[in-house]
Amino acid sequence: MPLWIMCFNLKDGVSEEELVKLLKEYSDMKIQGFGSSKLYCHHLVGANRRTYQLHMEFKDFAAWDRLLAFVQKDAKGAKFYQKWRSLIDMKTHYDEFVREMPL
Repeated sequence: MPLWIMCFNLKDGVSEEELVKLLKEYSDMKIQGFGSSKLYCHHLVGANRRTYQLHMEFKDFAAWDRLLAFVQKDAKGAKFYQKWRSLIDMKTHYDEFVREMPL
């Protein structure tokens, strides 16, 4: 199952508790094709550090289209996306898609 790994920092003044609260509040959102999610906090030193990673399992790349439709057309999805964007520093954010290759 491929992983979507989102790396990001929080905006200045946003607490980790706000992030965890938001993710817990919307953890019941089920989008077809997405599996479990895990949040990691890295304690790094240096400029432009990536301190958080959110790992989400998904079954196929069509799940991405369903996610986009959810945040654009569903009221709950749109509200979540707006809150998410208000917490995340988008200047240091990046996404990575990883799939395991059997040997």
